[in-house]
Amino acid sequence: MTLLLRLLAYGVLLALLVSGALWFADHPGRLEVDWLAWRITTSVPVGLALVLLLAGVCFMALRILSAIRRWPGRWRTGRQHKRRELGYQALSDGLAAVASGQVKEVRKLAARAEKLLQNHAMTRLLSAHSAALSGDQEGQIAHFEALRERPETALVGLRGLLGLAVTAGEDDQAVELLMAIRKKLPTDALAAEQLFALLLRRGQLAEAQETLIEGARNKAFSKQRATRYRALLLNERALRAERAGDGADSLSFAKLAVSNDPSLADAALRLARLQSAQDLTRQATATLERAWKAAPLPSLARAYADLHPSEAPLQRLRRLERLALLHPDHWVTQCLLGEAALGAKLWGQARKYLTLAARYPTAALLGLLARLEVGEYKNQQAAHAWLATPPMPEPDWRCAACGHHAADWTVFCPSCGALDTLTWEQPEPAIPSRRLTPETA
Repeated sequence: MTLLLRLLAYGVLLALLVSGALWFADHPGRLEVDWLAWRITTSVPVGLALVLLLAGVCFMALRILSAIRRWPGRWRTGRQHKRRELGYQALSDGLAAVASGQVKEVRKLAARAEKLLQNHAMTRLLSAHSAALSGDQEGQIAHFEALRERPETALVGLRGLLGLAVTAGEDDQAVELLMAIRKKLPTDALAAEQLFALLLRRGQLAEAQETLIEGARNKAFSKQRATRYRALLLNERALRAERAGDGADSLSFAKLAVSNDPSLADAALRLARLQSAQDLTRQATATLERAWKAAPLPSLARAYADLHPSEAPLQRLRRLERLALLHPDHWVTQCLLGEAALGAKLWGQARKYLTLAARYPTAALLGLLARLEVGEYKNQQAAHAWLATPPMPEPDWRCAACGHHAADWTVFCPSCGALDTLTWEQPEPAIPSRRLTPETA
């Protein structure tokens, strides 16, 4: 559309010029100028041409004067553009030097970038990295505080100061900084999780609950994560109440924790223990069965087996068989039923379950197999063969963050301190393709 309008305008202008030229050709006339001592006589077309030529010369002269007048400003603009390019290049090279750990190069490039850009907000972060590589903690704090003062870089400064506070173990300052971050960015999931974990570790349960409620409201926590953290918080309240000797509150908090997350075995074990202590054996049984259905763990199997300590071995086996129906092929189930059948002297069932479980031969399982050989056949040689078999490591809890192994579940990893990262998984079969016997072990 624009091109069409331009062509139309050029056509109209050309038509006017042609029409004017024809009109002057039909009316030649004469043009006389008598000015001071000058007298000029010429035709009208030549006079107009001279006027146009004079106008063109004046126009070019004005353009040259304008260019001369604007030249200093353009020179300054070009120089600033060049400095900016060099500054950005220094900033980029400085960040690359940070990644490679070149301390002297980072310091030199940070100074160069700050000199060229003359924008402290852009170079403060590089200067802070330079101070970190040099071990200058006061310099880091100064740069991050400067970044914190500007609204555009406040979050960068706060996160930098938070990292320093966490490294130094200054929990009070870390809590203050995390609250400041969440005030500026309520939807920040990382800050919400860090603050919740820190408050939970410090025992500030009311503040942790408030953080959890606000985080869920602002969508900083997913629905699933908020439910899990609510269960962890309630379980911690139950633990503290139990330690304080308040059985009623402990029972109430444990019930709420289990209702929020039935897979939280620690809460289920506590609830079942409290229920059993109050002779609520049927409720304790239901609690452990729900937890076992969510996650079959050895601790739940032991607690379920010990609900009736005085019952006969055969009765215990029959009761455990009902529990086993929820996860009949699980390794823990096979160990549980094999040990119970061994106690009831049902050698055939014991051998069936223990042989299946022997695909992952732990020291405890090898001991049960040795007992089976002695109990059923009085075969000391086969028993010694089982005990001489190199055992596999006992399954335990493993931290998903740092890989640390722990014998029992804790809300925080004993090694790295991460929140709720310990997981227990069914062990992989050591011998999946054949049945294990003393001769093949």
